Amino acid sequence: MNRLLSLATALALHAAIATPAALAQTSVKLNLVPLPSTRQQVDLTMDTRMNMSMRLPADAPEQARAEAEQLKAAMPLTMTMAMRQTLSTSAKAADGGYTLDAEMATLKTEMRNASGQLQPLPPPMTFRFNARLKDDQFEQIDMQLPATAASQALSKELQEQLFNQSFDWMRKFNGVTLKVGESIEVPVEMNLPMGASKQLGKVVGRYTLTGVRQGVASFDVAVTMAMDVALPVSAPASAAATSAAASSATEATPPAPAASAPAEVKGSMTATGSGKMDVRLADRLMLRSTMSMTMGMDMAGPQGKLLRMDTQMNMASTGKALPAVKKKVEKATPAKPASKS
Repeated sequence: MNRLLSLATALALHAAIATPAALAQTSVKLNLVPLPSTRQQVDLTMDTRMNMSMRLPADAPEQARAEAEQLKAAMPLTMTMAMRQTLSTSAKAADGGYTLDAEMATLKTEMRNASGQLQPLPPPMTFRFNARLKDDQFEQIDMQLPATAASQALSKELQEQLFNQSFDWMRKFNGVTLKVGESIEVPVEMNLPMGASKQLGKVVGRYTLTGVRQGVASFDVAVTMAMDVALPVSAPASAAATSAAASSATEATPPAPAASAPAEVKGSMTATGSGKMDVRLADRLMLRSTMSMTMGMDMAGPQGKLLRMDTQMNMASTGKALPAVKKKVEKATPAKPASKS
């Protein structure tokens, strides 16, 4: 689900448009690839409210019922997050290519339960990637994910697949001309096998040009998502320990039965969102954006358990151009006077 949120954020953060600035334009030609010799910063805030509930079968054990009541008492969970994206590109080389370096850093994250108590969260993470751009195409992609167990399990090929699918919508924008009042709808297929898990779905972004004033293009944005997820569930460690203890209690044990297919937790998620976005045409900078999104997810696990999660998320971001980095000039060290002999 984090990747979906990250993709929804990308839809609001990375949009850019190429066309000469004018005070009274009626159309724009879209191109979302960052320009060369550019440095930009986008600050994003996100407020989230989550409600989770667990539905159990009639014959559920008391421990499961106690866990469900404990979960209910903690709801709703509220989370605030602040992130910063920085992006820089080099000047064009002789062959027309240039490099892009981007970073998404978490500045603040906090989660509280219904009683206002802070909840434990993983430490803030920073995502980095760089690529070579030429002819409006990404080449030589290199992702640098946080050093977590999940990211370490990703192969280089899968990392590039993740990048390409996340930014596929950007490629579909290029070359499209919109008049005021017209819309473009961009579907992005998501098919991301993450280790033993599977995630399959589609994200659709719809952008409607509402006006172009003083070199700034304004859009109404609508996003829909649909995702199916399958996660493997390993046997409980306690069951394995009990089996081992029982085996050691007898001198001879029968052959172990053939391993059955691992249990899976299957789920589905749907989401809808709407917001607004302002983009400065001259440097393709996302000046402002807002997005309000509602998500619902159902996860069906072993023993007839069903987890339902409803989430309301509000995002806002502001962007600014950063000054060019000044090259350091090393001062020449004066020569020491010759010593008298």
